[in-house]
Amino acid sequence: MVEALRVWASTHISPSSTLVKLCDVQPLQYFDLTCQLLGKAEVDGASFLLKVWDGTRTPFPSWRVLIQDLALEGDLSHIHQLQNLTIDILVYDNHVQVAKFLKVGSFLEIYSLHTKLQSFHLHGGTSYGRGIRVLPESNSDVDQLKSNSIWNFSWILKLYNSSFFFPLGSGSVSLYEVERCQQLSATILTDHHYLEKTPLCAILKQKAPQQYRIRAKLRSYKPRSLLQSVKLHCPKCHALQEVPHEGDLDIILQEGATKIPDTKLQNTSLYDSKMWTTKDQGERKVAVHFVKNNGILPLSSDCLILIEGGTLGEIYKLANKFHSVIPVRSGYEDLEVLDLSVPFLIQGKVHHYGCKQCSTLRPIQNLNSLVDKTPWIPSSVAEVLGIVPLQHVFVMTFILDDGTGVLEAYLMDSDKFFQIPASEILINDDLQQSMEMIMGMFCPSGTKIDAYPWLECLIKSYNVTSGTEQQICYQIFDTTVAEDLI
Repeated sequence: MVEALRVWASTHISPSSTLVKLCDVQPLQYFDLTCQLLGKAEVDGASFLLKVWDGTRTPFPSWRVLIQDLALEGDLSHIHQLQNLTIDILVYDNHVQVAKFLKVGSFLEIYSLHTKLQSFHLHGGTSYGRGIRVLPESNSDVDQLKSNSIWNFSWILKLYNSSFFFPLGSGSVSLYEVERCQQLSATILTDHHYLEKTPLCAILKQKAPQQYRIRAKLRSYKPRSLLQSVKLHCPKCHALQEVPHEGDLDIILQEGATKIPDTKLQNTSLYDSKMWTTKDQGERKVAVHFVKNNGILPLSSDCLILIEGGTLGEIYKLANKFHSVIPVRSGYEDLEVLDLSVPFLIQGKVHHYGCKQCSTLRPIQNLNSLVDKTPWIPSSVAEVLGIVPLQHVFVMTFILDDGTGVLEAYLMDSDKFFQIPASEILINDDLQQSMEMIMGMFCPSGTKIDAYPWLECLIKSYNVTSGTEQQICYQIFDTTVAEDLI
């Protein structure tokens, strides 16, 4: 009965209004595609690869599935010659079984296909009519494709290098037009869904404080260097400061190394101590204190060490071998945290900083209350040592445009908006690449703003007083990047 309905629908129902050629596809778009299947392969139990084309080329490079270890069904030489015209579609869940039985060379109509970060996905389920249908040879779309000769292989090869052969699209929805219902947002709200959307022109005329729900495009952002957007924020006094450079850290640590460790503060009930003299650098004294767990030294992977007189390079080497490192100095009666200008705790490559203004430092012996509660949790270490920890945050300015007005909004986020920890991005190349890709999708260079994706955001307005002048500012909140972008 279902097959009979499909046959009937193919001749009685007009083509979908979301039918799009590959040359007109835009990022973050849902659309229907009429195409021919050139190859297919099983990727894993949950996804299936379809290699298809429609005779036109996408305006952006298409992501490719690595097929080296996959059993690809199809004419490999044919696929290779048409590699710049084909796209790879990953099919999921209930559509995998359908994909397995498709014949190479058949004409397909794929419904509610999704463009994600320059790749194409057919998600599971049947929402928005999602699915795959084999088109009969008598279908009008197939006839049109054939009549246009886009399936004539020799004709394709003849025109392959023509500069006018690949159209670059016919534009997209204007900011001033009503958007299609399936043009989903690249960001989503995490709260306050009850708020109605407000145009930017109306927001700019209203007093603060207020909360709004908006739908706009990202015209530009600052800073352009994304790593420069990472700052340190104090949750208590709300101060913002730059993340210290390694060169500055090394200078402070070298200054701290001029003080000779006090032997009276070594080998206590809390830690065992070892001290040595360096052969260079003026016979510098270095002391390392190994914190015990109930009187016993733990394995290096679980051990917290305290270092006096160490350089940045030496601290990094120890951080690679031990669970945690705290730079310290000898006080009058106990060891003390060295200086909150440097990290109070180093775990691997992650640095934990404290607020100088809000912290009231306590002696290192206060760590006694944590020795049987390993692993060493930064917030717990900070609490017993009287430190108010600083939080790594992204601080950015977004210039938003919805066609009715332009508004500058401030973003301060630790890990909610991008779903990337600000504390790790400075040390993780993969996370840096992910953030670059997200911002490149939000605000692609060399493209008109009409082709940018929509961002749905919550913003709040607030008053800022500077001298005698009062200004209304705007901040993004309770908004996150859509899951499909991550």
